[in-house]
Amino acid sequence: MARITTEDCENVVANRFDLVILAARRARQIFNGEVTTLGNKDEKKPVIALREIAAQSVSVDTLKENVIKSFRTLTPEEDFDDDIEDMPEEDTYNPYNSADVASLEVGNSSPIDEKEKLANNLNLKMR
Repeated sequence: MARITTEDCENVVANRFDLVILAARRARQIFNGEVTTLGNKDEKKPVIALREIAAQSVSVDTLKENVIKSFRTLTPEEDFDDDIEDMPEEDTYNPYNSADVASLEVGNSSPIDEKEKLANNLNLKMR
């Protein structure tokens, strides 16, 4: 039954991968309580979502925008440049502070030991 629905959807959404993502998004919307446009026929939610996409009773463009927004971590409206400019310079990290430079000037240990000390100071592991 669902295979016929996916073949019907290919006229609306040409790419099957896009169709899967859009149908999954619509099925989640229906599961979360959104009203179906074709009525409830006691079918599973993914099948209802595919039938709605095939009948073009839901906007594919709106679903695409919804999917894109769900994957974004930052919205275009948020501007963090002001936050970066307001940071004091003392909070910026300098990997070559005076303690690290002093330990390099001693010269009592090998360069590998010095790299390990620096890696430990930076909480890194050498490979």
